[in-house]
Amino acid sequence: MTATACLCLLFLSGTHAQDNTLTRQEIIDGWQLLWDGKSTEGWRGAKLTDFPPQGWTIKDGILNVNAAEGKESANGGDIVTLKQYRNFILKVDFKITRGANSGIKYFVDTDINQGEGSAIGCEFQILDDKNHPDAQQGLNGNRTLGALYDLIPPDRSNPNYRFNEHDFNTATIVVQDNKVQHFLNDVKIVEYTRNTQAFNALVAHSKYKDRQNFGNALSGHILLQDHGDNVFFKNIKIKELNAERLPPETRETFKLGMAGYTFVNFDIETTLDMMQKMNIHYLCIKNFHLPLDATEAQIAHFKAKLARAHVIGYGVGPIYMNSEKEVDQAFEYARKVGVKLIVGVPLHSLLPYVNKKVKEYDMKFAIHLHGPDMPDKYPDAEDVWKHVKDLDPRVGMCLDIGHDTRNGKDPAADLLKYSSRVFDIHLKDVTDSNKRGYSVEIGRGVIDFRSFIKALRQTGYAGVCSLEHEKNMENPFSGIGESIGYFRALLDLHSRKHAGEN
Repeated sequence: MTATACLCLLFLSGTHAQDNTLTRQEIIDGWQLLWDGKSTEGWRGAKLTDFPPQGWTIKDGILNVNAAEGKESANGGDIVTLKQYRNFILKVDFKITRGANSGIKYFVDTDINQGEGSAIGCEFQILDDKNHPDAQQGLNGNRTLGALYDLIPPDRSNPNYRFNEHDFNTATIVVQDNKVQHFLNDVKIVEYTRNTQAFNALVAHSKYKDRQNFGNALSGHILLQDHGDNVFFKNIKIKELNAERLPPETRETFKLGMAGYTFVNFDIETTLDMMQKMNIHYLCIKNFHLPLDATEAQIAHFKAKLARAHVIGYGVGPIYMNSEKEVDQAFEYARKVGVKLIVGVPLHSLLPYVNKKVKEYDMKFAIHLHGPDMPDKYPDAEDVWKHVKDLDPRVGMCLDIGHDTRNGKDPAADLLKYSSRVFDIHLKDVTDSNKRGYSVEIGRGVIDFRSFIKALRQTGYAGVCSLEHEKNMENPFSGIGESIGYFRALLDLHSRKHAGEN
C-alpha cells in the first residue's frame, strides 16, 4: 500500500459529530471503536486478566492514566486490547500534561515481560519533548514525540506538521503487512519496513536488542502505556485492513455473539474453541460453565480462559428466579463476574424487587421471552413490554426472535416497536410461526432475516445478537457454522446494497 493510498483511507472515515462514536460511513468502511467512552469493555491490564483496579479513570468520555511520580507501569499498569491485530489503521486522540511520558504500542506480546516495567511492543512515543528528559536520550531524537521509540526519530520537515501542547492531538498508525507508518495530526512522521535487515539492525542497537524477533510478530495487542504521568485518551478506533477477511458485523452498530445455552452439552474449552473458529468474541455466560456460587478464584480462572481466547463475557443468563434470594444471587453473580447485563426469567411477582435491584446495582436486566410453550414465562416481546414499560428503563428484554415468531409475532416489527427496551437478542430460525415450529439453522425457516437486519440498522441496536442454536444440540457444530455463515452473508449483502444506494 502506498503512502497516498493510506492517507486516502484515513480521510474516508469522515468526521465525528460526537466523541467516542462512529459515523454511519465509518461503520460501512469497517471502522470499529476500541473504546466506547464509558466502560472498560474490550481492555484488560497487560499483566492482568481484568482491567486494572487503580491507576486509570474514566470521566466525561475521556480515559485518563493517572500520575504516579513518573514510574513506569508501577501504578495501574499498561492496558491492552483483548483482541490482537495484524493489518490496520489505528487512530487515538491524546493530550499530554507538562512533563508527561506515555505511548501507544502495537504488536504487543503480553507474555514477553511479566516482570517490572512496561509490556513489550513497537511504540508510537507520546512525550512532552520540552520538559521530559527522555527526549534527550536515545539517538538523534528517536525517543521524542511520534518516534518509533528508541529506533526511528520523527520527521518534522513537512510544513503542515503541528502539535498542540494544550489540547488533543491525533496519533495514527498504519500497518500493512511489514510496511508501517506513524502520523501525527494527519502528517506522516515515521515510515519503516519490518522483517528486513535494516530494521533488525536498528533493533540490534536499541534497548530491545535482547528481545528475540522484536517488532516482527505476525500480530499483537494494542497497548496504552502507564508511565506514571497524567495523559488523556479518547476516540480510540481501528480499521482492520484486508477487509475481505473481516466478518461483516464489524461494519454494524451491534456485535455478533453466542448464547451460552448453545453449548449446554460441552465444556467451556470446547465452547471457546468453536467461537475462535467462527471468529466470534462475545459470550453470554451460562451457569453450567460458571456456577452461580463460583468463588472469586473460580471466576478469575474462568475469565482468564476467556481472555486467552479473546472472548468477552458480555452478560450472564438466562437465570431463572423464583425467590428474592435467587434474585439477590443473580445480581451478586453478575457483579463478581464483572458484567452489566443479566438475562433473567423472574416470577411476575418478583418484578418490583428486580426493579429495586437494578437501581441498586446499576445493571441492565433483560427478561428472556419463551414463546407459546410457557405462556406464564413471558411468551413474546409484547408481553415483556407490558410487564416492564412502567419499570426503571434498565429493565427490558432479551428478544428471542425464534420464540417471538412461534407466538405469532413479527420480530422485526417488535424490535422497531420496543427497541428502547431491547438489551439483548437471541438469533435463531424456526419452521413455523406457531407452537408447532421448531428450531432449525438460520435461513432454513420462516423468519425474514432481511427485514430483521433492516430493523437492527433502523434502530441502531448497539447490543449483542447472540446465536442460540437449539437443533441437534449433541452435535451442533455444523449447524452453528451454517447459521453464522448465512447471517453474515446477509449482512454483507445488505452492506453492499446500502453502499450502492448511497
